[in-house]
Amino acid sequence: MLEVKGRTACEGIVIGKVFIQKPKEFNIERKKIESNKIEEEIVRWKKAMEKSKEDIRRLKQNLKKKLNKKELDILMAHIVMLDDPMYIKDIEKIMRVENINAEYAVKKISDKYFNLFEQLKDPVYNQRKSDIKDISERILENLLNEEEVKGDMNGKIFVGREMLPSDLLKAIYENISFKGIVLEYGGETSHVAILAKSLGIPTLMGINSSIYVKFLENEEIILDTRKNYEKIIISPTKETIAEYIFLRNEIELEKEEQEKLLELPCETKDGIGISLKINVAGMVDVLGIEKNKADGVGLFRTELMYMESSSFPSEEEQVSIYEELIGNIAKEKEVVIRTLDIGADKKLSYYEMKKEDNPFLGVRGIRHSLRNTKILKTQLRAILRVAYGKKIKIMYPMITKIKELLEVKEILEKCKEELEKEGILYGKEIEEGIMVEVPSVSLMAEQFSKHVDFFSIGTNDLTQYILATDRLSEELVDLYDPYDPSVLKAISFVADAAIKNGKGVSVCGEMAGEEMAIVAFLSMGIYDLSMVRSSISKARSIVRKIRISELKEIKKEILSSENSKEIKKILNGYLKKE
Repeated sequence: MLEVKGRTACEGIVIGKVFIQKPKEFNIERKKIESNKIEEEIVRWKKAMEKSKEDIRRLKQNLKKKLNKKELDILMAHIVMLDDPMYIKDIEKIMRVENINAEYAVKKISDKYFNLFEQLKDPVYNQRKSDIKDISERILENLLNEEEVKGDMNGKIFVGREMLPSDLLKAIYENISFKGIVLEYGGETSHVAILAKSLGIPTLMGINSSIYVKFLENEEIILDTRKNYEKIIISPTKETIAEYIFLRNEIELEKEEQEKLLELPCETKDGIGISLKINVAGMVDVLGIEKNKADGVGLFRTELMYMESSSFPSEEEQVSIYEELIGNIAKEKEVVIRTLDIGADKKLSYYEMKKEDNPFLGVRGIRHSLRNTKILKTQLRAILRVAYGKKIKIMYPMITKIKELLEVKEILEKCKEELEKEGILYGKEIEEGIMVEVPSVSLMAEQFSKHVDFFSIGTNDLTQYILATDRLSEELVDLYDPYDPSVLKAISFVADAAIKNGKGVSVCGEMAGEEMAIVAFLSMGIYDLSMVRSSISKARSIVRKIRISELKEIKKEILSSENSKEIKKILNGYLKKE
């Protein structure tokens, strides 16, 4: 029996047979093309490019009912890359200059970009590296007219060095169901990890390359991707298999019990009501509100609306989209709409932003909006119009200084004046809030309280900026820790200031749906949590086991701790006691 450690991307326990990925092999030779034939070769290449784009569009269309917009945007990113003028220009240029065949030109240029992104050691570019490999393989398959040979992988645990996003998407389309995924390469923020999490496929990444060769086709293994237990067990004993079957059944029973709680109020043992909302990216998430009995939308990410468009959507287009997605919900339940949050790792295919050495510290979120007020005003007017007669709030991302907040508030007032003069109905009393993502806001929360109606804490970016650690970095996974005492103290500062000044405070980052974090947030008086739809039932179950009156001491203990290990021990101890 051999145990192998890794990093979890999606939690669960799986016992099943292994399917070992066979690397794709393209036999590509450099061939000289006659000068008078090179135009024909370029036409052949362009046809393969167009077919590749059409393949992606067809796959996207066929998956619309199975995945939400966030997952399908991965395919849109591939279309954008296939349309990249630099990539196209480089391939065409080398074909003309060197008079070479299309296959070799695609491979040579793709390898150039792949190696460039690999050298940058930046997690954003690491994903680009994977995307380049994905689209180049698609083009080569079309040039060579090769059909991918698949083995019998349905119902098995996929084991490979890496998995490209299109591999998983094609498997979904073909109704191939993976029990689990084990990869040597990849991180929790990679496209495959995002897809696996959305689909609920237990996934482990970052296994040691020396272990990869130890797997045998159709061998039965145990895959445990629960946080703090992440491992694979190769050649498990009968006793170990029996132990994990029991454990897996326990987890399934727990899930069933959680589902039964959906009709019960989300309140603690001592009767304190807790609001559980959903983070929304598209229609699939919206449908999850009623299904999971959520209390509304704590974060409506509008940037995906911009990403799906071929140009900046007009005011009328935005009004139509908002009405379709959240119009009916907002009549009964609260919906918080975040203004456009682009920059850093979020790009628009039709809009080129200025290149920066440190994009995560550059022009993103409200910084971009205040430098492009025409785009901002169009969005603010649309939100104000949809807010008429509805429970809609507006939220600004990446606020750093009070000056920025006052500027955007002034622009909102001008939008109201315009709509008033034009005789257009709008939400006159709309509440305004800010994302807490930057340490300066947590330190100045008392002063910010004078100018906002509510705070919404984005734990992902807040952790990144407090610890000066890239949240997408696979190499710094041990440093990026939202349970670090400094992060929880910053959150506590905001909660204290909000409660003292009668302002709303919520958490909409990934932590909001985690068991230990829920205990920590409730101990700080944060009773409004927004999370991915799949976390709602579990969160409700946790809330109903907690007694707020017991958490005062918990707060003291976690805020006086020296490291996250101590904090997790305290929070886990409380959960086990319950």
